[in-house]
Amino acid sequence: MKRACLFFVFLIAGLANINAQEKSAIAVIREELFYTDFDLEKCFQYYTKVEAFKQSTPVITAYEAAAKALIAKHSWNPISKISNLKEAMALLTKAVDLDKMNLEIRFLRLYIENSLPSYIGMKDNIVEDKKLIIENIQLLDSSDLNADIIQYILKYMSTEVACTSDEMQVIKARLI
Repeated sequence: MKRACLFFVFLIAGLANINAQEKSAIAVIREELFYTDFDLEKCFQYYTKVEAFKQSTPVITAYEAAAKALIAKHSWNPISKISNLKEAMALLTKAVDLDKMNLEIRFLRLYIENSLPSYIGMKDNIVEDKKLIIENIQLLDSSDLNADIIQYILKYMSTEVACTSDEMQVIKARLI
């Protein structure tokens, strides 16, 4: 009986440690994306790091998509640019399908689509993502996301690039 209890204690401790490691890994991924000055080589390194995760979650899938989009941004070959963008958009769609209410995933997709030139034709989700973010912006959770990332999202959503002045007023009202 003592062995069974001891085994159970070690199992719980191990699971808690795995969960803590997963959170710290996601935190590292977030930090590297939001705080690194990217060039093509760094983009490939970042993509390799994200892709190496054994247990893919919707958030990790979204960051894998962001890495693909950054590779596209810094690639000089137009064919590889389009190919990487298509892969990024497919991964973002998959991430959203797996977690439809995740504001972080929606923000990544909104940001990427908003950054693309119109002639590429990959801006299909901007209205939907922006609406969901605005309606739920007060749900951004500092226990999950770094406060700097939340501030970045709020700052971006308060710009004319992302929102109209009416939408910005709605955001401000929801945050009060």
